[in-house]
Amino acid sequence: MAVVPTNVFARHHYKHLRTTSGVTVDLINTDGNIFYLQGFSATQPVTLQPSADWGHIGKVRIQVTAAAEQAASSDLQADFRCELRDAGRNNNRIIVTRDSSIDFNFGVGKAWKLQPGGPVKASNLRVTCDPALRKTELDRRDDIRVALSNSAQEFERQLDFSDSEGRKDQRQSVGSIFTHVELFVGPGVDNQALRCKALNGGQVVLLNRGVNLNKQTFGDGGNGRWTVAGGPTEIDEIICSPTFR
Repeated sequence: MAVVPTNVFARHHYKHLRTTSGVTVDLINTDGNIFYLQGFSATQPVTLQPSADWGHIGKVRIQVTAAAEQAASSDLQADFRCELRDAGRNNNRIIVTRDSSIDFNFGVGKAWKLQPGGPVKASNLRVTCDPALRKTELDRRDDIRVALSNSAQEFERQLDFSDSEGRKDQRQSVGSIFTHVELFVGPGVDNQALRCKALNGGQVVLLNRGVNLNKQTFGDGGNGRWTVAGGPTEIDEIICSPTFR
């Protein structure tokens, strides 16, 4: 998704702003200054990049106007979400927290705090608001799952690695032909860098995703599934380990 130019405003104190789109994300830096990132849509995904001179952003908050609410096909107050990514760290998702909530995206209401690494340089921050984003259900927050599928989507196998908590090695047998694998690591899992391997007869199955080619391990990062480099391949075992890189 392309990053588009922004309409931005900065204030030292909070002030409600009405925008053309009706959706604004407030970015609060470590000095307490609030910057308003405008240009988001209630009906389609938009990614915006803050100005580099905004310092380190530690909190975020969404504002929506009544006009945006009326134009949307769903309840924005309840359903509308945005997400953050760190371009300085391979465009990884940034986990956010608010009270007891922890997620990869954030909703309307009080401010959310960036976690676990804390504030991020504004120049590295990418903010996406998308009507398709949904919060992670509470019972999936600590999930670690691997999904295996074939190109025709005729068969999918789900493996649950949650018992490992991302802290210890765990392996599971599979035994079928697949073209894709995907790892999901829930926002409540401390080890977001967890990686896994797919094996065929004890040999590592090489995988591709985007510019990452012929990789021996696969991770999550919110970037979707990995494709088996050699085409449809028998995968008989998946191993997930905190030692994999």
